[in-house]
Amino acid sequence: MSKVYIPKDTYAVCTYQQNSDPKRFIATRAKVSVFYKKKALLTIEDRNIDEKFFCKKPMNLSGMVTGLLVGVLLVSNPLGWIVTGALCVGILVAGATISIVTHSCTSKLQAGKWINYKEGVKFNGHNAITNCSMLMCENGGILQPIISYDVAKYAAESVAWQNRIETGVITAGAIASGFFLGKGGGFSNALLSFRNAFFFKQIFFTVGGMGATYAMTNYQSYVMRRNEKYSDNEIYQRMNEAEKKNYSDIKVIGKETYDATESTVLSGAPPNIKDLAGVVQLYRTGQLIIQDATLQAQFEKLATMNRQQLNTSELAQNIWKEVQNNPKYESVYNAAKRNSTYNQNRVTPTMRNNAISHLDDNINNNKWSLNNPNSLLNKGASIALFFVPLVSGYFSENARRKLADTARQDATDSISVRTSM
Repeated sequence: MSKVYIPKDTYAVCTYQQNSDPKRFIATRAKVSVFYKKKALLTIEDRNIDEKFFCKKPMNLSGMVTGLLVGVLLVSNPLGWIVTGALCVGILVAGATISIVTHSCTSKLQAGKWINYKEGVKFNGHNAITNCSMLMCENGGILQPIISYDVAKYAAESVAWQNRIETGVITAGAIASGFFLGKGGGFSNALLSFRNAFFFKQIFFTVGGMGATYAMTNYQSYVMRRNEKYSDNEIYQRMNEAEKKNYSDIKVIGKETYDATESTVLSGAPPNIKDLAGVVQLYRTGQLIIQDATLQAQFEKLATMNRQQLNTSELAQNIWKEVQNNPKYESVYNAAKRNSTYNQNRVTPTMRNNAISHLDDNINNNKWSLNNPNSLLNKGASIALFFVPLVSGYFSENARRKLADTARQDATDSISVRTSM
């Protein structure tokens, strides 16, 4: 891939942007005297764009905080679902508006830095940059120069879509967090749950959850970035190299710890290491529901049979043998024979009805009861929330890939000032 120096107004696409249009790089150095077609050729001192991007970082923060509040309001339901729903929409819109207005990445970019600039070539005393250079934003994004407007526009749209999905996932997770935190007591219960997560013995489980989440997301990033499909994509590999973390640097460790703690606090539902142990219980609970539903369906086939038909039915005999001999159906066996004065080696209408009622209670209590702390719904929600960062991380990495894929199509032959690799 050839390198070309890039002039002012070259298009910029950021891995963090949520608006669907590219911006333009501008010259901000004190002295400008090197031009291409009356446009200043850019250097590492030119670290800004003509208009700010709508950055995903404040949008994710806004979605996390407002989503948490929305979730608590939904379960509190003080004014009714319609009023609460309208209020929720207002909170989300207001939060998004504030994050857009208050965040100005253009001013922040003055503290950014260029990588892969041209060594040995300087304009006005500063190293020149090329289309292979990248601007690292202090907020975490990477800005890629793109010469062709059509390529830049498509890249911006692709990246923005992935970042919007990421914000949507984070917001949905925050709403669910708020709902389950406030369930049964609204704001007071949510505050109590949040406090308990950071006090007494729970702090160890919370810190463990934070560590597990951090490890999972970093491993996910590591695996995705080693994808062989992108091994020959120079732009993607430059991104990966630029964002490598040096864990021998105390500043890096401090920043990573701060970011992880901030996300945990703002999520409102800190990850708990015990939720991972709940995966096994969730699996077993799911197995139990499937098992009970299957047996209940078998008993339902006997629902229209009278006593004589049950006595002669091969199906009834086989079902009852399974219930009698299989240890996992012990509770069903005990419930079925309860209050039955007949020969319990055969199914009677009373025994059949007892079994169906018992299985129905098992299924309803486990699957649908919000007040049951061992229900599949509650455990599934807590475990699913634990893995929300993995889902959002997937779309975050896809945004980087979309930019790298699209930027390769950029036409660099429109600028005649060239330098060798």
